Amino acid sequence: MNIHASYFSIKNPLEIFDRWLNPYRHSSSADIRHKTINVKWTQRAEQALRAREHSLTIEMQIYFSCVVKKRVLFHDQSDDDAININDKLRIVSKTVQSDSCDAAEFAKNFPVKNELISDSANKMLPTLLCVDYKDQQWVGEFSI
Repeated sequence: MNIHASYFSIKNPLEIFDRWLNPYRHSSSADIRHKTINVKWTQRAEQALRAREHSLTIEMQIYFSCVVKKRVLFHDQSDDDAININDKLRIVSKTVQSDSCDAAEFAKNFPVKNELISDSANKMLPTLLCVDYKDQQWVGEFSI
């Protein structure tokens, strides 16, 4: 077994050093459909948020297609369903289904057919969202 190419391997050892230098220092929590989600962000993200004129909406998406994928999307426009974390940060959670299962189309465009609104889909909610602003780009990940 090649441990350096495994699922749990660290692709770049500098990621550990970067996370040590830039920890998630800011945090807040909110309720999404009666479930608490903790939101953490770095000092870099806090500075980028303060520099913005308008709030940032973060969409946590569980995407059902050929495979199930977690996606974090960042939007400048506001979503009506978004929940305020503070005056500069809003979050929304969506479970969506793709139009088809074409691997090339999935990899290129992530086509969305509709939002899933069943009871099972609504139970799949994030519990933790971590946000950073690195190399002039927003990055994020969430846990279910």
